[in-house]
Amino acid sequence: MLSLRRVDAVLILSFAAVVVAFVIGTVTSQLRTVEIERAALSIQGDAAPSIRYLANARAELRRLQLLVHRALEDRATEDRTPEIESGRALLDAEIAAYRKLPLYPGEAVIWRRAESALSRLNGNVTDVLDAVSRGDVRAARGAEGRLDATSEEVARELSLGIDANTASASELAGRIGDSRRRGAAWAVELDAAGVLLAIFAASLALRISHDHARALGQLHEVAERRAGELDAFATRMAHDIRNPLTTAKLALDEIQRQAPGEDRIRRAAGRGSRAISHTTGMIEALLEFARAGARPSVGASACVADVADEIAAVMRPRAEEIGARLEVRAGSRARVGCSAGMLSSVLGNLVGNALKYVDGGSERQVVVSIDDEAGDVRVTVADTGPGLPAGVDPRALFQPYVRGPDARGRGLGLGLATVSRIVEAHHGRLGVDSTAAGSRFWFALPRARV
Repeated sequence: MLSLRRVDAVLILSFAAVVVAFVIGTVTSQLRTVEIERAALSIQGDAAPSIRYLANARAELRRLQLLVHRALEDRATEDRTPEIESGRALLDAEIAAYRKLPLYPGEAVIWRRAESALSRLNGNVTDVLDAVSRGDVRAARGAEGRLDATSEEVARELSLGIDANTASASELAGRIGDSRRRGAAWAVELDAAGVLLAIFAASLALRISHDHARALGQLHEVAERRAGELDAFATRMAHDIRNPLTTAKLALDEIQRQAPGEDRIRRAAGRGSRAISHTTGMIEALLEFARAGARPSVGASACVADVADEIAAVMRPRAEEIGARLEVRAGSRARVGCSAGMLSSVLGNLVGNALKYVDGGSERQVVVSIDDEAGDVRVTVADTGPGLPAGVDPRALFQPYVRGPDARGRGLGLGLATVSRIVEAHHGRLGVDSTAAGSRFWFALPRARV
């Protein structure tokens, strides 16, 4: 029989060994978590937006090219010029948004070539329009040929940029998988050692059983946190689904344009395109909702008025399509402690909802107002829609998967929930006021420290 002193020594050593194993496991888990989070945030905040902006830019490039061809065919630049200039602005907006993001290795070389090609593209467009306006068909045709060649060069460089970001995202995803596997192996080994030591110590005295149970409880908490991290990782990786969908939609849109006399083919392509747009919208909503749960970036700031102007530029074609007036009234140009991407998500959701509900009304107006309010910047998105239905609790609109009884269009009910998550994560406030004359969704964020 072991002496009491030896039992105490064994208990102390066993307990110490269990504690050391747990500490090592916790530290290892935290290190893996940091590594996974860093890679996932890079995918979320750089690769995914870059792919989206470059894909949008490529689509706008093809649209601009088509508009110039139509201008040459019609010999009427006055009718096509506003449309062409709008196409130029949309292409520039997508490129500008992409340029705000960090570049992965290899992207800088691609972008220098793309920038040079884009400069030539603008000159080619101007040459075609000038020649058409002068009635010089021969010069216009020559400029058209140069435009087509330059467009292909730009499209090729944009595709290479998409490929570079996709490859970087795949590499980061591989790192995440490796970290998970290594972390799991360490956890299994350390957990096994802890359990064996705990069982051995429990055989010497009843006191060790209590310590053993407590250690198992702590390990269970670690496992739950890891499961949550895996769920978050799966959500962040969902953006990969959008890439083939975007390619498929572009192909269907091209079929519609290239088959003017084939009504059956155009209808089928249209149905497929709409289905892809709906699926992409659901994926975007889920991704935005997942991103809204992330912690704010330390030191991030953005000018609300600048972001509002960018959103208005992107949304204005939609507003013009439904005959609505979209206006930004910037009474303040203060900066808030929030990244431009998160702020764009908030304003994009609110303005998009407002345009959806003014569609079909007798008066169609959406006004984004920006004003200083004590130490905050208050943003109000007012519309002339029908307002909230009677009996609807405004607070419930900001809950996940909640849609109003008269909600328009398809959706998951995550837009306003995303707005709420982002605003609250940045220590802000939000709310909604509604009358028969329309709705006023507002939020206030603290000013950024200079």
